[in-house]
Order: sequence, then structure tokens, then C-alpha cells
Amino acid sequence: MIKSLSRKKPTGRRRFRDYYAIWIETLKTIHLPILRHHMSCATSTSSPNLLSAHVEILHHHFKSYYHNLDLAASTDVSQILFPVEHRNAMELPFLWLGDLHPYLFTNLLRSYLLQHDDSFSLQEPENEDEEYDYQEHQEQEIEEEDEEEIEVGESCEFLKKQWPLMNAWKIQSRKLTTRIDQIERGLRLMVPALMNRARRAQAGFVQKVGSGEVSAAVAAAEMEEEMVGIVMDANRLRKDVISEIVSVTTVYQAALFLEGLAQFLVGIRDGKLLQEFRSCKSPIN
Repeated sequence: MIKSLSRKKPTGRRRFRDYYAIWIETLKTIHLPILRHHMSCATSTSSPNLLSAHVEILHHHFKSYYHNLDLAASTDVSQILFPVEHRNAMELPFLWLGDLHPYLFTNLLRSYLLQHDDSFSLQEPENEDEEYDYQEHQEQEIEEEDEEEIEVGESCEFLKKQWPLMNAWKIQSRKLTTRIDQIERGLRLMVPALMNRARRAQAGFVQKVGSGEVSAAVAAAEMEEEMVGIVMDANRLRKDVISEIVSVTTVYQAALFLEGLAQFLVGIRDGKLLQEFRSCKSPIN
């Protein structure tokens, strides 16, 4: 509706699809590889500081994205609400008011915490009544050691480098879990409020045009102005959730979180994955 009735004409400014293509390519080819490089040598002489610096650089990359998303919305909100030019079929189900739903960020963070909890439960016997043959288990371990020789020096060096990341979620501070709960409580209030504003804007358009109070063009312009504010508030919410997560986590946790978010955005645009999705013939129940 907004897209068809929008009175704004294209300006000389670059379309958001062009900006997003450059932004996602920079994320894929520059920021993500560099972040992973510093994560792989996180305990070397100066790498912790370098890791922290690149976490902030990647965080800034996301903040600059939402800044430009606001600019694009103020120029033509329809290209954000209907992002068919720069989003593919795999991405669309994850969008809310023009971009990723903020719950995706907290769900990603919780997935790391739950994954760590599950790693402990998987080590426990499923049936405590079953007798565990420790001798047989030790014999199996000896056979596995014989099958694969491990260079002790290289193994220790690898563990030394990876240990902070391997244990990043082992210690779950009360501050972190409490803050996640607070963020999600805020989302449960703010997400429905923004959706209600969008519904009221659409209902107001229908009422004004149906009653003949104003012309369709004027009503569309008023609705468009309201939707720009709604999209900007949604972007602010998304940006704030990411910033809150980065600020409340350790540098290693923040690195893993931003890596996961970046990999999601890059991976969902994979050509092979998209082709398989398009060729899928399975019915949706």
C-alpha cells in the first residue's frame, strides 16, 4: 500500500540495495575473517587487545548499517518495509518492520548458553540404573589414542589459544542472565507497541480515505510519515539490543556472538543454499 501510494520520487542518492550489497560484502570478506583470525590466536602477546578492538569495529559496522537504514527509511520507507530488492526469499521470514526481529539477537545469545548447558547433560548417563563398564571404556580410550598420535606440543599450544573461547560460556554470570531477562521483558512490551502503532497508522489511512476526509495521496503521505517513525524506532530497538549484549558480555563472548550474527547474515545469502530452497518441492504443512 505504502509502496504504491508513495509520492516521493527517486533522488540522486544511492538506493539502499546498493549500500547493503557493499555492506554485506565488507562483512563477509573483511570483518568476519579478521575477527576469526584474532579469535584463533586470542591468547598470543597482543591478540586480546586486538580482538577487543575488532569486536568494537564489527559492532560499529552494525551500528553504521542501522544509521544508513534510518536514512533510507526517511528517503523512501517503502524500500525498507518491502525489501525485495536487497533481501532474498530465505531472509524474508526473519524480518520485522524492515529488518531482523530483535528476538533473533537474544535467541542467538541464549543458544550459546543453552548449548553449554546441554554439553554437561550429554555427559551424564541417560539411565542411571545401567551398569557402566569402566574397564571397557578405558580400553576404548587406549585404542583411540593408538589410532591417532597427537603432537603434545602442538596440542597444548592449540588448547592454550582456544581455551578462552572454549570456556567463554562456562561461567554464566548473574549479571549476564539477569540482563538478558531484562532485555527480553522490554521486548515483550516494545514489540507489540510498535506493531499497534503500525496497525493504527494503516487503520487511520483506511478511515480517512473511506470517509472522504482527505484525498488518498494526503492520507498516504501521513501514513508514510508515521511509518518512518515506527521503522526508526524499531531500528533503534535492534541497535540497542545488540549494544546491550556486547556491553554485558566478555570480549570472548561478544566475539562469539557477533561472529554468529555475521555468519547468519552471510550464510543465509549463500547461493547454493538459496538454490536448494527454491528447488524444494516438499509441501508446507
